[in-house]
Amino acid sequence: LISACRLRSTMATAPVEKSVCKTRASSKTGTIEWQIDAWSSLPAEHHVVGGGAPPPTLTKSETMQAAGDKWRIKVIPGGCSSPGDMEASVQRRKEYVAIFLSYDGDSEALRTKYSITLVNQLPDREDDTGNSSVTFGQFDSDTFGKQFGWSAFIKRSDLEDESNGWKVNDRVIIRATITTFGDLESTVAAPTPAFTPPNTVTADLKSSLYSGYNSDIALYCGPRQISCAPVCPRHPLALLQGPLLVLDAQRGRRRPPHHR
Repeated sequence: LISACRLRSTMATAPVEKSVCKTRASSKTGTIEWQIDAWSSLPAEHHVVGGGAPPPTLTKSETMQAAGDKWRIKVIPGGCSSPGDMEASVQRRKEYVAIFLSYDGDSEALRTKYSITLVNQLPDREDDTGNSSVTFGQFDSDTFGKQFGWSAFIKRSDLEDESNGWKVNDRVIIRATITTFGDLESTVAAPTPAFTPPNTVTADLKSSLYSGYNSDIALYCGPRQISCAPVCPRHPLALLQGPLLVLDAQRGRRRPPHHR
């Protein structure tokens, strides 16, 4: 909790940590395709994501092989949302079809670039494709997980209008093209000496808490600044942000699923 100007001047003399990600695997590309022959029979209820058992509204393909690994395609015809989403957002998502690519392999961190395509079955019509780059694995975070996709891929009324070509004779075809770049095997980091606070740290803290100035804190990972936020409610920025932070807390905001 040291004033930003003092923290930065002290850290400037420290050696920069250098990280290197290593992998011996070459890239692999493959495609899986799922033909749903009775689309109208799928459950169309909306699903609110909450963990636990898979929702009854989710329909998944058989496990398929591509790029040397196991995958599934999953759909929720009624769309999905998160518990903290605003009511207007939930109502909007109920009008859309959610489509996801699910990883069924054993890797803990498989770097992947993928696309999900809703195949148009009429001649001379374009497919609808979404693209993303993520890391599939056994952990769950913004960029790591076993399942990624779009919670609002296409409006359900557009898909179910057979004149558009996405659904023909109650058949829908979804294709996923997957490129993997191998596991993140290890990270090698040069040691960085532990940070030693200056002998004025007590006075700095008291000054920050009483005055509200120079009371922001910045966290660094090597040369990268991770966050910067005021630590004192008297800080001018805190006075400005306070109502917004409270409003966000009341909404229960959280990370939404990937969507377009």
